[in-house]
Amino acid sequence: MTKLLETFTSTGSKFFAHQEAMNNLRNGKGQCITSHIMCTDICNHSCAFCSVQHRAGDSLPFDDIMAYLDILLRFGLKAVILSGGGNPILYKCKSSGRTFNDVVDAIHGRGLEIGLITNGMPMKVFENYDINICKYPIHSRSRSCDECGSDTSHFIHCSRYCNPVRESWVTVKPETLDKLTWIRISMAGLDHEENEVYVPDIDQTKTTLGFSYVAHDLYDEPADKAHGKVSTEADLITLDRSTCKATWRFEERIPALTEQIGFYVRIFKPRYVRLLPNCLEPNLIDRRCEQLQAMANEIDQNTVFVQYKPPKAPNICLLGYIHPVLNCDGYVYPCDSCVLNQEANHQFANPWRVCHWRDVASIYEWPIKSLIADPKKTCPGCVFTQSNLLLESVWDGSATVPPMDGQPEHANFV
Repeated sequence: MTKLLETFTSTGSKFFAHQEAMNNLRNGKGQCITSHIMCTDICNHSCAFCSVQHRAGDSLPFDDIMAYLDILLRFGLKAVILSGGGNPILYKCKSSGRTFNDVVDAIHGRGLEIGLITNGMPMKVFENYDINICKYPIHSRSRSCDECGSDTSHFIHCSRYCNPVRESWVTVKPETLDKLTWIRISMAGLDHEENEVYVPDIDQTKTTLGFSYVAHDLYDEPADKAHGKVSTEADLITLDRSTCKATWRFEERIPALTEQIGFYVRIFKPRYVRLLPNCLEPNLIDRRCEQLQAMANEIDQNTVFVQYKPPKAPNICLLGYIHPVLNCDGYVYPCDSCVLNQEANHQFANPWRVCHWRDVASIYEWPIKSLIADPKKTCPGCVFTQSNLLLESVWDGSATVPPMDGQPEHANFV
């Protein structure tokens, strides 16, 4: 479980795979390795646990994304994570009409690795592609064809029964999938009417597939027309909290969720499934992790792991030098957990802005300082405290910068 956690989440364990960046940090100079880009806040789901509940319908201009990346390339950028706010595969530039596929093409063309975090979309069959997959539905869902008897973990060719087709999300071209280093699909679809997770035909020899599920309660919030659902009683504004009752509780859904997640593990054979508690319910995190670990044990301990992410304010905020976050409002933030602070009101807000994307070079041209003036006061919801502590120890000289024993998988996604 530890290896899965360190490989597929941001724990800080990969920092020392980047000796130049760590030595620069020791010398008071920032260097970028990975950047999150939240290109749109438009989403096809309204999830109770979503930390970005208040959306403005923003999308970054395509040219701004590319200009931002070109700046960071001067300061060591190696990888990009496309995430949200919203669902990144729904991205469309309002001025140019460029789509998610164009963004991936342009980033890939710059020689950068790309990770994608999405809740997916309904599927579409794309024809006339090089990889041949059986046209029968059983082939795309179970990777086994009753007609020809083939069985494999990814694409197969059956000359008798197969057409040159490939299934992907309606907004994403199949060749775009192959340019992604990894894809993490949120299993939030299990909480919505479709009760399904849409999984495209991913060539896992090229792209790592993972899933993620957040354990949470659900309350309807009819007064919030933009969202309509929350996961904590504290977020209810229209109901009497002394008498309110959740639409459903996580505890009640554990048996069904265990069966459903187990099904996706067996059928799609992901490299990992991450189960984690709702960070908006810090008082329940310990209990939730116990419940989730029991689920992981029952499904597959070699694939499913639990991420323990209790919020705690860091002494100093340095992560944004290594891993800045560009939000769809055009501003750079030190991490994506700033929205978890209660005063942020479930959105990327002004007190946590580092700079506008046009000025991002300035944070690397000046000596390092805390990106948030007083994180002990401002950032009680931070879930990257351990990473910040590690970077602080490198910066102040209390920790050495030892080389890692070998290159970790996905080393550029710190």
